[in-house]
Amino acid sequence: MEYDFKSTANMLAPMKTIPNHIADEAARLKQCYERWKQVAPKDRTQAVLAEELGWQSQGTVSQYMTGRLELNLEALLRFASVLAFNPREVSPRLVDEYFPNGFVSKGTMDIIEGELQQASPKASRRLPVIGSVQAGSFCEANDLFEPGDAEEWMDSYGPAGPHAFILKVEGFSMDPDFRPGDKVVIDPDAQWSAGDFVIAKRASDQAVTLKQIRCEGEHYYLFATNPAWPDRIIRMDEEWHICGRVRRKIVEY
Repeated sequence: MEYDFKSTANMLAPMKTIPNHIADEAARLKQCYERWKQVAPKDRTQAVLAEELGWQSQGTVSQYMTGRLELNLEALLRFASVLAFNPREVSPRLVDEYFPNGFVSKGTMDIIEGELQQASPKASRRLPVIGSVQAGSFCEANDLFEPGDAEEWMDSYGPAGPHAFILKVEGFSMDPDFRPGDKVVIDPDAQWSAGDFVIAKRASDQAVTLKQIRCEGEHYYLFATNPAWPDRIIRMDEEWHICGRVRRKIVEY
């Protein structure tokens, strides 16, 4: 599913009468802002928040928090990225409308539901961005990454283990969850379980693949979520091992 963020941008006229659901969402958003502000009260003003959100005007932030502007998908996910809350905490309405399966597509990143509930601003750091060809060697990394390990570095937008890295997605096997060019945070130190998105490596040729891991009976399988993809299911054997779990997807636009 494609989302036209521009069609729900911030150029909406303020409402004179505020419906209850909008007022409730605005109140919950303000609570998240107050929680974020408590970390550094003098340094976390609405003007600072607007800048981190990529908006020119503090007034836009204020109008969302007072309910004069109704939250749209882009605004909700931008706020969630900076204030580190689960989008469902503020607007179950929008999450249920666009993401009934609980996998929340963000303006700046995706959140697997519940991922950011324990996040703090200090948990986010810059990670190396690598291509899938290099991912095999990065899966085995035991040391912290250094500036020379990659040409590009990006903010992780949330918590990640000491050996985490960002992988550029290639191919269409996971469409529409992940498309070519998407960037995902891979955490080799994060525990995984059936249903998670993971990166796996094949020992014979060091090939890596991004798949969903599933379990039936006593066996684990790597599953391609694209219904049109041939050979969607790979049974895991001694050839395969899990390199890390997908923490979140970062989407540039």
